[in-house]
Formats: sequence, structure tokens, C-alpha cells
Amino acid sequence: MLTENFDKTVQSGIKLKNGSAEETSAPEYMHALLEEARFISSFMAAVCTSLEIDDICSIAARALYEYSPFYRIVFTFSSNPEVRTVTISPMVQKGILAAKAKITVGAICSQSDVPESSLASAHLTLPDNIGAIAIYFKAGQDKTFSESLLVSVTACFSQTIRNAQEHGKMKDLAMRDGLTELSNRRIFDETLAQKVKYPDMHPVSLLIIDLDNFKQVNDTFGHQAGDQVLKTVAKILKESCRGQDLVARFGGEEFAIILSQTKAVTAHAIAQRIRNRLAKTVFTFDDRPLLMTASIGLATCHEGSSIFTANLVKQADRALYQAKRTGKNKVCVYPDDLLKVETTGFGADNYGALTSAHC
Repeated sequence: MLTENFDKTVQSGIKLKNGSAEETSAPEYMHALLEEARFISSFMAAVCTSLEIDDICSIAARALYEYSPFYRIVFTFSSNPEVRTVTISPMVQKGILAAKAKITVGAICSQSDVPESSLASAHLTLPDNIGAIAIYFKAGQDKTFSESLLVSVTACFSQTIRNAQEHGKMKDLAMRDGLTELSNRRIFDETLAQKVKYPDMHPVSLLIIDLDNFKQVNDTFGHQAGDQVLKTVAKILKESCRGQDLVARFGGEEFAIILSQTKAVTAHAIAQRIRNRLAKTVFTFDDRPLLMTASIGLATCHEGSSIFTANLVKQADRALYQAKRTGKNKVCVYPDDLLKVETTGFGADNYGALTSAHC
């Protein structure tokens, strides 16, 4: 697990014990080695208890703080497209460490971010471009570390982070549709159940979107063309929604969007925006243009109402059927009196006309 290729960059303020650099008695030296061995063992056991990167950082910070109280510790991870840092500045209250992680995306915490009264005492570069650990002590409070301790901490922490990253990838794959990279049906079902269950998420609006005449795309241009259409539609749906909305592939050429804390009139506006954008998107296969449209069904769980998720899905599905039956390329709602709020402010050019579903 340990290799000689670890880049152990030790900046000003850290002292290395190697037997020759410091004159210590045999009992003192053995006691120091025993203390480090105990710490390394407990550190390894502690950081391996989680597969969440933020938790691992908090656990590692707590263990290091108990071994040598520091002013600040910064974990930087650079393996992702965006640099991500976790900064922990602990405080001691009644002998108990109270540390919370401050997560920053897109910027590395540099030494200039730390007050002049504290020194950048240790900087450990993690292998395989994973990132780095920077430990800051206030002047005069830094502790002596041995090189073997730094190597062990670096190796153990790096392996734990690698495990967490692999776990995160597998977890993400299990939650997403392989073709469109949207949430899959299982995640949709679980999320909708949670949103409907809690009143503070109400009103919850549900859109079910079905591409019109999609079978003709596969029959005319082939399944690869059909897959490209599905991926493009998925991208449009994501771009047309808000960050808190969940977009899922419902099955085949059907998609679903969960809009929490969203009234029916707002959900209808979003649905019309999606419908208009899809209708204006031109696909080209074999130098032949192709236009796709979509029919959308809308249902809403209102504030103070209780409804089973299966019933909400059934209502949105009924509205979708009505849109299909009455000409396609439209948004229908269920029940027919769902939209009671004045909608002229949205603009007909952007959202189209209102169509109710009588089911």
C-alpha cells in the first residue's frame, strides 16, 4: 500500500524526526514511535468507516486534531473537472472538538487565505492526482511529525478516498438511465413518494412527457437515430427545468418531471416551454430534417391534500392520454379545473394556449 513515489512536500514549520536529526533518549524515542503507531492504527480504522468524501474529511480532521490540534485543515480534490475543497476550522469547547466542513467548489484554498498569524505547517500531495492536504498551525503551536507518520496518513487517506470515489461512481450508475443519464424509474418513484409525503414540499406537480410518433423515427432512420433523439430530448428537459426539479426517463420514449413547491399554473408554463422548444428542434439524419413533438400530461398534489403517488401518476397519465387523443403536441391537465389562476401574464407566444383534460 505504501510506495516510495509518494510526493511528501513538507513546507516551512514542520519538523521531521529521523533519529539523526534530533538527539533523544531511547525510552523517549520508543515512546514517540509507540504513540505514532497507535495514532496511525486508530486513524486507519476511523477513516475507513465511511464511503462519503465529506464524512471522510471530517473524520480525518477530527483524528488529526486529537493527535495535534491545528488551526485549519484544507482537503483539495482535483480529480474532477472542477477543483473542490473541504476546509475545516475546528474549535475546542469544553474539551470536545466541534468541526464543520465548509465546502468550496472551483477554487483552491491558498496560503493567502489564512491569517498571517498562522503558518502553513504541512502540505501533503496525494498520489494519482487525487489532491492534497494542507494543515495550518498557529505560530508556536506546530507539532513534530515523523516522515513515516506522514507517509502512512497519506497512503491510508488516499486509498479511502479512492474507495469513496469508486463507490460514488457505482452509486451514480445505479441511479441513472444508461442512455440519457437522467434519473431512472426507481429514483423517480422514491423521490415522488418523498415529495408527496411531506407537506412542506407541496404543491407537487408532475409532468409526464411522451414523444409523438417516435416509432417512426426508429423505423425510418434506425435505432441509433432514435437513441440520439432521446439523448437530445433529455438534454432539453434538463435545461428547461430548475435545479431542484427531478427529470427522469419514465420508460421507452416517456419522460417524467417532478416539480416540488410548484403550483399547477407554473408547472403548466414549464410544460408549454418544453413543448415549444421540442417542436422547434430540428434533427438531421441522412441529410434529411426531422421534427419531433411531444404530448404532456400534468397533475398536481395541492397543499393540504393527501394522495398516493400511484394516483398522481395515474392522473398525469390520463392527461397525457387526453393530449394524445385530441391531436398530440399539446399540454393537457387533470382535472379540467386544475388551472384557475390567471395566466395571461405568461404570454401566449412562450407557453401556448391552455388545454384541459376531461377524463
